[in-house]
Amino acid sequence: MRKPLLGLLAATALCTVAFTPAASAQSLDELKAQIDALSKKVSELEKKEAATAKNAPDLKVKWKGAPELSSADGKFKMKIRGRIFTDYSSVSVKNAAGTSLADQKRDATEFRTARLGVEGVLFSDVKYKFETDLTGGETEIKDAYFQWNLKPVSITVGQFKTPNSLEEQTSSRYITFMERAAFTDAFGLARQIGIAVGYAENDITFNAGLFQGDFENTDHQQDRTYAARVTYGPKLDGDIRLHVGASVRYRELDTAGGERYRQRPFAHLAVSRYVDTHTLDATSDTLYGLEAAGIMGPFSLQGEYAVQSVNLTDSSNNAKFSGGYASATYFITGESRGYKNGAMDRVKVKNPVFEGGMGAWEVAVRYDTLELNDAAADILGGKQNTMLLGVNWHLNNYVRMMADYSHSNVTKDPVGVTDVDTFGLRFQVDW
Repeated sequence: MRKPLLGLLAATALCTVAFTPAASAQSLDELKAQIDALSKKVSELEKKEAATAKNAPDLKVKWKGAPELSSADGKFKMKIRGRIFTDYSSVSVKNAAGTSLADQKRDATEFRTARLGVEGVLFSDVKYKFETDLTGGETEIKDAYFQWNLKPVSITVGQFKTPNSLEEQTSSRYITFMERAAFTDAFGLARQIGIAVGYAENDITFNAGLFQGDFENTDHQQDRTYAARVTYGPKLDGDIRLHVGASVRYRELDTAGGERYRQRPFAHLAVSRYVDTHTLDATSDTLYGLEAAGIMGPFSLQGEYAVQSVNLTDSSNNAKFSGGYASATYFITGESRGYKNGAMDRVKVKNPVFEGGMGAWEVAVRYDTLELNDAAADILGGKQNTMLLGVNWHLNNYVRMMADYSHSNVTKDPVGVTDVDTFGLRFQVDW
């Protein structure tokens, strides 16, 4: 940049002198000497800049909860990631006569999750992620994959979630309540080892994959899973975001072990799963799911409905189970829920506590239902209807406290449970 500028100044000066009537040979010689001296200084500066750039470290640091290290050209990135959820749960259970069941009572704490991992980018277009959970006295591998990003297409290989359900695809760091909707666990949505193709552009996402087994499953014969999900999430005028989606999953089941569908009430520490089909002889099952959400500034709505069709070995009829929920949330302090690529994302707190603010306060309500009865197939797994209330306090973008209350009504349960009340607290940090 300096050389062209120097040349322009020199040419202007020469022309000025040349066309000045009083110009003399002496003044021209003086001007040339000044230009030579200026040129020498510019050359010296350029050499110093080149030496400085050559000796500068090829490393940049950016804070995103934890330091993210990257090369100067951005082709390589690496970040240590993790999360800690410390939970308290109280559970009380009553039978049909209204009598409290002492052996089902819970008043305890746990680390719901304590994860540590790493993620990064290699040569600009290959992303990797590895994360392990250290809770429960055991080590469990969660995400472990690499993703080749061809924009807008991607190819992912490793262990990751099958592409189903808005609630399941949203990280536990960003879900509204301490536990996900009942149908997600009851119908076995989980991480598996597989390969998937994805597309994300113009507010549309599409993911489809083939999966078989998981990190802990070393069986010689494993269930095979085919899954796909499509979403459309346009942003409208102002702070309005809409989301609609659908997903399907088909599993070829290993009949030797059978298949079981069941779920706890809304507390991970609950003693029992009060809705339970027990083990069914099945050759395959198919999940169909619909989802919708809307974010309108501080207010949001979200809902899903899913049907699980089970092909029973000893019956000409398929068994059908269902589940779903509808929820509403509101930020008293004016924030909005985050959204990215077909899933809910991190909340950006306007006035963090560490800056002297009050953080972000969110209130939420949800109705959740799970039906594991099918009279035609002579299966009485039970039905669980639940009302949930929640309050979330986001101290900053990476720290949140949660308080949940739920009341579940269980019907057609063989042990006579009819009402389950839970109260939970969570102290959460992620990086």
